[in-house]
Amino acid sequence: MPFDLATFEAEIALSLIPTEQLPRVAQDAMEQGFDGPGVLRMAILEPDAGWAIDQALQPMLAELGCQAISPQQAALSLALQLARRILDSGEDPLPSIPYFYRLMLAADYPSELVALGYFDDLFFEDETEEEEKKTLAREALEELLSPELREQRVAERKAAWELKQAKVKSEWPYILNSPTGRALFKARYKEKLAEMRPVLWIEAVAWIAVGWAFSSWRTSVTGFVTTMPILFALAAWAEYRRMKRERRDLLLRLRVPEDQI
Repeated sequence: MPFDLATFEAEIALSLIPTEQLPRVAQDAMEQGFDGPGVLRMAILEPDAGWAIDQALQPMLAELGCQAISPQQAALSLALQLARRILDSGEDPLPSIPYFYRLMLAADYPSELVALGYFDDLFFEDETEEEEKKTLAREALEELLSPELREQRVAERKAAWELKQAKVKSEWPYILNSPTGRALFKARYKEKLAEMRPVLWIEAVAWIAVGWAFSSWRTSVTGFVTTMPILFALAAWAEYRRMKRERRDLLLRLRVPEDQI
């Protein structure tokens, strides 16, 4: 890339340019018209002339008019420049993510760069589509360039999260008598009745035997019809008590205070 004074100033502040590359940078500067004696002295040095390069650096910086800037300012300047280039060109933002991480480390974790610096840590390789990651990366770049947009999106994400939490807390196990709670109770109750089939057959045979003993089919029918609802009600009550205990245990594991259960 052509020599850019602002970029060079920021990279020097972050120590991003290896010593052996400084003569090449000076040569690029001369191609852009910076041909003073300080720049010329750096440009003619060999890449392995470490001590001489160190001695020539400050005169070169003074001649170019480079100002001392903080690492945070330098990192943010480079990040903004790269973000604009990516968004303007439409290039794939994912290969540049490691560079944002490098800027974040060099500047001691400025808040503006944390989202991009730790971008890769938000995803599992097999669970997120490549295009989705690119879209999210571009959104992060847009938020870097526009603090107002970032604040707006943060507020929207917070509202969506709060809505999701409110919905979660309106369902099982937070609320026993909820759509998901009732669906779970219904499924378990059906399983319970399936398990009770042998008992129901035994009950029917027993009442037939009682009716036969008393020579009264009415006794059999009456006894069976009377006891069946009681058995069904007991099964439902047992399942309800089971779900209530499970709900309490789940909420305790979620660290919900005892007085709120």
